[in-house]
Amino acid sequence: MKRLVAATALCLACGALLGYETEVRVWRGEKLAVLLLDGSHEIFGSAPGIAVETGTLMPVRYNRSARSLDYASKADRAVVGSKEPGLGFAVVAASQDAKPGRYEFGQLVVTVLDRTLPPAREWKYYLDLWQHPWAVARAKGVKPFSPEHYAAMEPLWKMLADAGQKALTVTLVDQPWNHQCYDAYGSMVVRRRGADGRWSFDYSLFDEYVEFGRKCGIGPDIACYTMCPWGYKVDYVGADGRQVRMAAKPGTPFFDEYWGAFLPDFERHLREKGWLANTYIAMDERSPEDLTYIAKFVRRVAPGFKIAMAGNRKPSEYNGIEIGSYSQLLGHVSKDFLGEVPARQKEGNVTTYYVCCSPERPNTFMNSGLGEAFVCGFFPAAAGLDGLLRWAYNSWGADPVDDMTYPRWTAGDVALVYGDGSASWRFLELRNGIVAAEKFRILREQGGRDADLDALASKFDARQLMKGADYEALQRAVSDIVNK
Repeated sequence: MKRLVAATALCLACGALLGYETEVRVWRGEKLAVLLLDGSHEIFGSAPGIAVETGTLMPVRYNRSARSLDYASKADRAVVGSKEPGLGFAVVAASQDAKPGRYEFGQLVVTVLDRTLPPAREWKYYLDLWQHPWAVARAKGVKPFSPEHYAAMEPLWKMLADAGQKALTVTLVDQPWNHQCYDAYGSMVVRRRGADGRWSFDYSLFDEYVEFGRKCGIGPDIACYTMCPWGYKVDYVGADGRQVRMAAKPGTPFFDEYWGAFLPDFERHLREKGWLANTYIAMDERSPEDLTYIAKFVRRVAPGFKIAMAGNRKPSEYNGIEIGSYSQLLGHVSKDFLGEVPARQKEGNVTTYYVCCSPERPNTFMNSGLGEAFVCGFFPAAAGLDGLLRWAYNSWGADPVDDMTYPRWTAGDVALVYGDGSASWRFLELRNGIVAAEKFRILREQGGRDADLDALASKFDARQLMKGADYEALQRAVSDIVNK
């Protein structure tokens, strides 16, 4: 008897093909990626309200571990429409008005259930995968923020929106992460300091980019990085027209001058644009001391802003500072931390978790095992969290298409898509997990399935997941329950 699954993953280490099925269940309004039996592309036929696209997962080179010269290859780049030899995949999309029933498309059997998934823009799942515009410009050989650059970003940004992305990554300073990426981030705001000490600000690029992101469907939130860059370095254009770089450490006079001039003006500008309510001053793994100073400073000079933070301790440990959007590293998702989430949700605050270069598992690395990306996507539903944060969506290394090697981090940590516009199988599987999480939420809100849902959630203990688990079996368990 065929096994019903929502999706599968694969690993081609040692050249072996690992578990995949071709019989799937979907809700109306759902889009699902699935691998095809024996790599076959023999999909044919049609049905009203159901679209099926096929393609091939192309091999991508990567280093097995950070700083390792031991290379492997994995079928990961999902090229839609490709008929190249290799492992085939299909993307099944059922429209909102698709008729429930069983449909056969050659080797692929699709059962449409009598349940409806809303469009991605209406999902409550809070997805925040950090984008890197400058990496796209380099990959395509175009000038940053030229018409050609926006044309190159658009399909990638729309694909991210189709996964439910809620936050647009924007930069307030140059190199907020101290150039740990292959491509440097620049600032989307130009600051000038005149000979008389007065400051002026040019928001034209910021405005243009935010409007572009919203046109692609990303948002409504705007995550601004950052008032606390790694190394505390900030830039401005001096009276002589030259770029000036200085340290602006929280608690110093220059920090107060630099940000004290900018924040009220930025707040005014965002209010005029109608974006202030959705704008966060975002910080990444900063100390409680820095966060406390910055949060109090923001409240004093520009109280309309919200604070976003990724960290490794409970929100209550940040000295009573209200953090509007907080993400906890998976390794620190404890019962005490989860115990604070319901109160935060009642107050309208967002609470997510994140994975990055750690933990080793579950994750979305090139060497991650079967079902790990799906489990990463689904975990927030089981834990009672609002969603997932992850760097990075598209921060590629030297070769954005055929090689996921990155000398500093584990391969796959820096990107879930490719420079030719293709998704990775890891991204498609992650999206499948997000869809399953949204289904879980809907079933929970509808009621009547609490025993099943509670039993499923109990299988997703963070500590146990990091020790290692049969992620593929967890994936099957999720699919069995949400598609019951």
